[in-house]
Amino acid sequence: MKTLNPGAILLFYDYPQVFLGTDSVDTLYACMVSLENEDGPAYACTPVSRRRATELSRGQKDLRSVFEHPELPEFYTASFVDDLNGSLLMQPAGYTQMPLEMLPEVGLVFNFEDEVAISASDLNTTVSFVSLSVPEAVTEARIRSTTLAGFLGIYQTAIQYLAKTQAKRAKRPLKRDDDSFSADVYGFAKGSFTVKFRGSNETDIFGEIPAFSAAMQKLTEFLQQVSDPAEALDFLQSVKGHTASSLIRLLEFLSTHSCPIKVEWATPSMRSAVRAEADLGAIRELVARCRERSDLSIEEVTITGRLEAARHGAGTWTMISEEDHESYSGDIHPESGVTVSGMRIEQTRYQFVCEETIEVVNGTGREVRHLALKTVKVLDN
Repeated sequence: MKTLNPGAILLFYDYPQVFLGTDSVDTLYACMVSLENEDGPAYACTPVSRRRATELSRGQKDLRSVFEHPELPEFYTASFVDDLNGSLLMQPAGYTQMPLEMLPEVGLVFNFEDEVAISASDLNTTVSFVSLSVPEAVTEARIRSTTLAGFLGIYQTAIQYLAKTQAKRAKRPLKRDDDSFSADVYGFAKGSFTVKFRGSNETDIFGEIPAFSAAMQKLTEFLQQVSDPAEALDFLQSVKGHTASSLIRLLEFLSTHSCPIKVEWATPSMRSAVRAEADLGAIRELVARCRERSDLSIEEVTITGRLEAARHGAGTWTMISEEDHESYSGDIHPESGVTVSGMRIEQTRYQFVCEETIEVVNGTGREVRHLALKTVKVLDN
């Protein structure tokens, strides 16, 4: 038996119906459902070249011809080992020509005309195209290196905080060293200067990177609202703190560099990309509205752990969090009436509810977090 790992999904309904897979030596197979039973779907598979796989995924060859006229007279059957999220076991089918009753209908093609969706399918990962309409890109694919470098840092930071926000809302918070939201630049395109991103990390069985996809979904949702300042401000109010601050910094960068933006993204299972864009006028109006609001960079944060230090005279404290084992320091909120006097160092578990304010250092763009303690709860002694 061989192990088969699913790759690009060409047809999905409840589970993959048609997909491209690879074995342990990276041989490609075209696979389609041949039988459905209580234990799950069974697939018919035949080896294909890279050229034929591309023709199949781009609608240049229909599914029937791949199985009716295989490049090699080899056929296999494959079934999932445990569940639909794992690998499959593949064994010889016992025939060198596909039985007529098993062949799909003539003309079943997978015509991905969407370049972003095609790229996601070909690369078997989440991809994103970001078009920056900087003035120097009007006549050629050109952008100042300092502009590109600045954008890449700000853009990745926004993706990072959006991913963490969504993971926390889904009650699956990302660990401090989890960088599954990260993306690599793998190419550029003409027109408005377009940067092509792909997920940096390993995908799941369906070619998905959940953290990266969740972040892209929220980013396009936000950009779709930029033209309506009230809706966009509501969005920023809903995420607050680091996430809101990173999105505002992105808008300020685009405004400063006179740079409208268009974002497109897709996963291998999507037939078309999700798109959003924001023009310069809408960006600048929203930036102005954001500067009138001081509450967007404020967020309530709960920290549970044991105190490492508490200075009553200075009104400062340092706590080691149980959740991520990191050290957090802050002072007392002026309106709280709380005091650290009498708190026990290292012995007692406390729950601190703090107001977190994000401040951006002028010149460097570095974010500084300020924690102000509002309420205290003693958990045990």
